[in-house]
Amino acid sequence: MLAAVKLRSHAGIGLIEVMVALAVLGVILAIAAPSFADLLNRLRVQAVAEQISTDLAFARAESGLRPQGVVVHFRYNAEMSCYSMAYFRAGGRCNCTDAGTACNENATELKTSRIPTSIGVRFEPSSNQWMSANSVGRIGFTSPQMTASLTDFSVTVSGVRGAQLKVELSPMGRVRTCSPNGSVTGVPSCG
Repeated sequence: MLAAVKLRSHAGIGLIEVMVALAVLGVILAIAAPSFADLLNRLRVQAVAEQISTDLAFARAESGLRPQGVVVHFRYNAEMSCYSMAYFRAGGRCNCTDAGTACNENATELKTSRIPTSIGVRFEPSSNQWMSANSVGRIGFTSPQMTASLTDFSVTVSGVRGAQLKVELSPMGRVRTCSPNGSVTGVPSCG
């Protein structure tokens, strides 16, 4: 005997199920979006701090290779934070906020780095010894000893969402990165 074959009717996904799934997805995204934005900002702060740390170590090493010292000028304004690294002769000047080449003909520019404030990160030097009215800070490395011109120099990198790192120089010119407010995990706290 032949068994009776039942034909099943398969219904598709209904409008109600789709709307419930979209509502649940919307709630999950609303909860996850702020923490994702915090993560991106922390990663940007870390990237900028690592770049500054690497460039300060590079400037120190370059000062040991040349008969001239290397100076790193930091500036910041409403549009950007920036720095220029260069060898200087008499009359040498660098301004990384200028468009194009940052240094004049009496300075040999090694590198200029500009970080627009639109990415949510800014940095500023915290040494009061060299600060002036036009928001300039600088650190020099003498040749051939490769020692820093200041005994207390640091650059604080801050994100708009509270992440903060500090790049510090020892009196010998060695670079160390720490977290002043504990906002970045995996980095030692300052102190």
